[in-house]
Amino acid sequence: MKKIFISLIMAVAVNLSAAEHEVKMLNFGDGGSMIFEPGFLKVNKGDTIHFKSVDLAHNSESVEGLIPDGASPWKGEINENISVTLNEEGVYVYQCTPHLILGMIGVIQVGEAVNLNEVKANVGKLTFAVNPERLSNYLNLVE
Repeated sequence: MKKIFISLIMAVAVNLSAAEHEVKMLNFGDGGSMIFEPGFLKVNKGDTIHFKSVDLAHNSESVEGLIPDGASPWKGEINENISVTLNEEGVYVYQCTPHLILGMIGVIQVGEAVNLNEVKANVGKLTFAVNPERLSNYLNLVE
């Protein structure tokens, strides 16, 4: 009974310390066109990211092979908000599916960047016609 009670207290403490963050999906923002704002976030394990559909025709989707091992992938619908709770440490790369070619990409660092080398080794599978430097600029912010 004591063990269950301690586990319950720890679970509540984790939930109380979790934060919420908002990322806007935009046609134009401070960083240019077809952009997530902010495009880079550093958060804690257990935090929730709310992707807000501010402008039409955007979504948020994790990029296969560019999230930590064991992490749950996500795929939001076009024109829909989506909320994602990130429970695995590492670097997450996500995209707007219809605007990936235009460089609509983002990066979230959750705790320690345990998979940064793997992400950097695999980003070559993405192709951008516009804003090709955006992803590398975000990855350079990872600590």
